[in-house]
Amino acid sequence: MLFILFAFCASAQRVAIDEASAVADSTHIFKFNTKEPMPKRAGLYSALLPGLGQVYNKQYWKLGLIAAGAASAAYFIDFNNTEYQRFRNAYIARIDNDPNTTDEFVGIYQDNDLNTQQNQYRQWLEYTVVFTTVGYALNILDAYISANLRTFDINEDITFYTKPTFENRQLGLALVLKTK
Repeated sequence: MLFILFAFCASAQRVAIDEASAVADSTHIFKFNTKEPMPKRAGLYSALLPGLGQVYNKQYWKLGLIAAGAASAAYFIDFNNTEYQRFRNAYIARIDNDPNTTDEFVGIYQDNDLNTQQNQYRQWLEYTVVFTTVGYALNILDAYISANLRTFDINEDITFYTKPTFENRQLGLALVLKTK
């Protein structure tokens, strides 16, 4: 009778341990706080707020570069737009055939010079917007690629070398990647 009771208790403990491991396995599947960043999430974070994907990847030093780039872009967009508007308004004041309107560039620029300056600042403004857009896309791409490369194997046993080959009566050079 004692033997049957002992066998029943041992069996009950095994079931409890199996249930605990099953619960542990099921929580492992739905683990939200992973050590390795997810690339899509890093890219999304950088798309929402430039630099946030780099913070998610724990590459904090890149945040300063992105902030400096964004501040520079904002400054040059504002500066070029302001200058464009100044020369545009002055040019419009010159060609409106109203003798009562004057501009700040009287005696400094001719009409065609004002038009040239207006076009130059508009072109620089467009370039700045294009470069800012490219920088924004590179920010997203950097966060995505950096998150992907966090799981990249950087084992010291990987070797890369070249060796001469001779196939089909042709001399060549083969690039060999060898992992151990």
